[in-house]
Amino acid sequence: MTGILAFVFILGAAVILHEFGHFIVAKMLGIRVETFSVGFGKRIFGRRWGTTDYRLSLIPLGGYVKLGGDDSNAGLEEGA
Repeated sequence: MTGILAFVFILGAAVILHEFGHFIVAKMLGIRVETFSVGFGKRIFGRRWGTTDYRLSLIPLGGYVKLGGDDSNAGLEEGA
């Protein structure tokens, strides 16, 4: 059991550090960060500070940083 907890803790720390790298570079380049999330799925806890929504989400298997103006579907044609 302690091995599983250690794995989850280490994975969480690695995700936070990795996503923080994306966050810092975006800020240094003047890119707006809309969301900084540890985990995926439904939001468990979070707080908005300035223009960024910081959140802890339900599925702790990764994380993401959503940048301002980042539209994953931009440029896709219907049916493509």
